[in-house]
Amino acid sequence: MIRKNLYILFTLASVFSFAQVNLYSEINTKESRVNSPFVFTVVLEIFGEDLNMETPIKLPDFSKFNYEYASEQNTFIDPVKKIRINQMVYQFALDPKQAGNFKIGSALVKINGKMYKTEPIDIIVKEAEKKPLAIANNTAKNMYLSMQVEEREVYKDEPAIVVLKAFSRNISNFRHLEPARFEPARNLAIRSIANFDESIEDSENNYSSQVIGMFVVVPKVAGIMDVPPMEVPFANHKTALISNKVKINVKKLPEGAPENFKNAVGKYDVKIEMNDKGKENFEINKAFNISVKVSGCGNLSPSIVPKILSSPDYEVFEPKIINNSVPTVKGIEGDIEAQYIIIPKKRGDLKIATERFSYFDPKEERYVEVGSKFLALNAVNAQDIANAKTTLQKVNEYTNNVLEKVDSPVISTEKLKVKEHKGIRWYVIFGNLFIVGIGALLFLYFNKKIKDKRKLLLEKKNMPVQPIINIEETEALLRNKKKFEVDSYFNYLNKKISESQPSGFFEAFEELKVDADQYCKEHYSSSFSDHLRNNFGSGQFEKYNQLITKINIEKYSPYSSVDKQIEILNEIEDIYKML
Repeated sequence: MIRKNLYILFTLASVFSFAQVNLYSEINTKESRVNSPFVFTVVLEIFGEDLNMETPIKLPDFSKFNYEYASEQNTFIDPVKKIRINQMVYQFALDPKQAGNFKIGSALVKINGKMYKTEPIDIIVKEAEKKPLAIANNTAKNMYLSMQVEEREVYKDEPAIVVLKAFSRNISNFRHLEPARFEPARNLAIRSIANFDESIEDSENNYSSQVIGMFVVVPKVAGIMDVPPMEVPFANHKTALISNKVKINVKKLPEGAPENFKNAVGKYDVKIEMNDKGKENFEINKAFNISVKVSGCGNLSPSIVPKILSSPDYEVFEPKIINNSVPTVKGIEGDIEAQYIIIPKKRGDLKIATERFSYFDPKEERYVEVGSKFLALNAVNAQDIANAKTTLQKVNEYTNNVLEKVDSPVISTEKLKVKEHKGIRWYVIFGNLFIVGIGALLFLYFNKKIKDKRKLLLEKKNMPVQPIINIEETEALLRNKKKFEVDSYFNYLNKKISESQPSGFFEAFEELKVDADQYCKEHYSSSFSDHLRNNFGSGQFEKYNQLITKINIEKYSPYSSVDKQIEILNEIEDIYKML
């Protein structure tokens, strides 16, 4: 007996869960005025195939209103319960004939022998405004909105196009409408389409229609979802028009999605490329820029862009996102670019790879594996770059460095043309004789100076040389023989900062770095960094490495500032004064 009762209960529960009726009505405002229409909507939803609609919907009494109406019928499948839903929507533009408190009665329908009805609705109708507002009354009278969805069945994260139309008996009313506004939606991403056809068309019942808004709606969850109603205010009126709300059937994505799938729905292409097209050498500890770009159409957003995989061979920083996507009637089109800064950490072959990328194509209803994109590069050190240069390149580079550092005046010459004169100009003759005499005196003076200098050097050469006692004194003598002039480099760096030349500043530092290493190799048989570690401790060595990293990052930063360069110059002076 107990089992029989349980069977009956489960049967009834299944019937109620798969066969039910929803009948409800609503209005867009609780207060209205005479000659100011409001919208009254009746919605009937029948879940399942076992329910039979025996009578048409019996509507309330509208004798106290002037009205126009439109109806719509839709059928779709609930993706969760797998049952069919029949939906009928009746929308009325009710214009009160007189002021007072009115009750809009119930709508009735008979389904499977049972009568369903809506709750009556109370509305307060006030007198029309006495102040003459011709524009306001004309724009608010005999107008209503209709929201439509082009595709009522879409996949999760697949864009759907929503079209908002305004209907009016007077086409001049359309120009008083402001842009439409959506109510906040929790599980919908909504973007407005800028370019669409705004032409006015003739409609039924002496109405004209115009598309006043188009939107891309991206659902984030599966199931039956309500697209919230839109509000369109009047430019010179206190009231606003409110549209109907529509339902969309959001289907779950098919099973078997790849592990790297990041909810990318549409059709996409992925590229990884160098930002510096002409760059050939990638030096260790020197930064360069690459970008990862996703282009296509669908639910395009920064969240679907694959990231660059981390590796001990290089250091990667957080990217700068450039969003070039726009909503269109096909979805969200364009591209999204992630720009990365990469610093190589080892010499040799370098492979920079992205995460694996895949997307779901709703037209073909299948997942597409794009895979991982990568760049194969070769990282070198400063010695490799120097060895690769030809003799002519080295000479040109040395000449360019000299011309950039030395302020040499440009001597402009002028061709002198001797003109014929009938008479003799004695002042010209005496002037030339005076110049020749001054030149002779200067020649004798400098010749005497040269002879005295040669005599002094000969005397120093004949002087006995004191013997050197040990190796330490020999090294000290060699070090003092030629001192590294760091002040000239500091002055040149400061000059580049004052001239607002950041590229010249970093090039000057590279020259200082190379010259300091060369000096240390000649006098200490080690590089400058090894010299710091051997003579001043690991603390100064780490400080030097941090300075090199900071300079590499700032050198390739698009936002290098003068204050940051001054800060770096102070750190350079603190370290290189130890030479």
